[in-house]
Amino acid sequence: MERVLTGFKDRLKKINAIRMLGTGMDVGTLNPYAHEIALYLLLRVFRREITDNPNRTRNDLIYMTEDIVKEMNLEASLEEIERLVDGILWFQDPARQEAFTCPLYNEETGEHEEFVFRYLKEDREHSHWEEGGSTVYMLTETAQEIIFITREILEEFGFDIEQFYTLQLIKSGNFNQAQNSVSNLIARVRTLIRREKDYKQDILRNPQIIFFDKKRNRRRSEEEIKEQFAEERKIFDDMFSWRDRLSNFPDDKREEGERLFEELEQARILHNQLAKLVIDNLALEVKVRVEHPDSFWQTSNLTFKKDIWQNIIVKKGLPSFDLLEDLLTPLFSPEIEFIYPLDWAWEEQLVNRVEEEFTEEEEPVEEEEKREIIPVDWGLIVDLWRPVFDRLLTSGSFSITELGDLDEIERERWLSQQKNIELFMMFVITEVTLMETEVEFEEMDERLLLFNKLCQQDDKYRKLTGKTITAVNEVEKEPLFWHELYISPYRIYIKEE
Repeated sequence: MERVLTGFKDRLKKINAIRMLGTGMDVGTLNPYAHEIALYLLLRVFRREITDNPNRTRNDLIYMTEDIVKEMNLEASLEEIERLVDGILWFQDPARQEAFTCPLYNEETGEHEEFVFRYLKEDREHSHWEEGGSTVYMLTETAQEIIFITREILEEFGFDIEQFYTLQLIKSGNFNQAQNSVSNLIARVRTLIRREKDYKQDILRNPQIIFFDKKRNRRRSEEEIKEQFAEERKIFDDMFSWRDRLSNFPDDKREEGERLFEELEQARILHNQLAKLVIDNLALEVKVRVEHPDSFWQTSNLTFKKDIWQNIIVKKGLPSFDLLEDLLTPLFSPEIEFIYPLDWAWEEQLVNRVEEEFTEEEEPVEEEEKREIIPVDWGLIVDLWRPVFDRLLTSGSFSITELGDLDEIERERWLSQQKNIELFMMFVITEVTLMETEVEFEEMDERLLLFNKLCQQDDKYRKLTGKTITAVNEVEKEPLFWHELYISPYRIYIKEE
């Protein structure tokens, strides 16, 4: 037998289960949409199943289907809806309540065999037949496979559904499959984090995107979003409550469980970061709307073609043709340069036309063949930030202008790491709640990374765990000037609860 046929029958099972979903029944006006409604109904039943909602009787299925039909802006009679529900529960004649059947080729025997399956089966735990209760239905393994095969393409699952599914796997001791589900959680939350970071950068570049980005759902209030994240955090807590029971499993299972909970800890940290990013972006939207409404209608009258290329370069030339590369590289580079925070950009960045002409007496600027990339020295950064966090511990605040009292050697140490200035900017533009984590990862907020490294050096900084750091511009003070660096007089402080 060819290797390509290995597992052929199992693949045919999945394909035929999908192919037969919502087909072979006469539901009148719903015939063209029967497969869509059937899949949607399975998703709703599965959501109720894993959240222990027992409202999954035949009548409940009919009510859910009515809602689906209304949501899809379709019209159908009650008879058509009931026929559709029966067509998902049973094969052909509903009165006989038979399972679905179809012939499948068995690659091992070389013959066709009958494949018998159902989409929904009785949930004995919730049916309570002995008390005269109605039959409650749940998805079969075949129907669950349909859900999981299509979820990455259609993105039906919310983050909470993936969590519930993971929790059920942990409860059953199926750690291997749960680990795959946790990997899906991590992949999903990383995608959401990237979207939030991109959205923040989009706001900073073009605030008008707040109104015109139709892909984003910002209709819910901040309280509703916070409530959602709180519920998701509770599910994480429920998962970790099972960690203490690992001692009841054999050694090999216990090792699988430990690996699972290590990945789950990373998923929880990423989830907390996502929650912070979403709330910060909501706050940024409000801040832009209230404090800078003019940004929504003001447009720049400066163009590269007219003001830079035609009026300067074409008319006046360049001292060296090599400078053209420096001028054009930022426009076409795939790597986006660091953008200053919105507050600083609006308050201090001015666009001036270049009036000076290049003269023959000016010495041409020598281009370095290779730019030196300075690695991030976190040891030095942590050492420099210790006094800042000491002030947060003792007095609850620190003014950036206090750095002006440093001597020349200390200034050079601060300026030797660009990351220092970026960290100050991050503290200024958005609030951050300090929290200690056991795992470092790529998407981790660098302010939290700094805080964690400080805690590793000295336990006293753990007193700041859970504290929110924010900033205020002390306009009455003089800005900080360091060589060519200009920093507004911001004070970072611990926000009162």
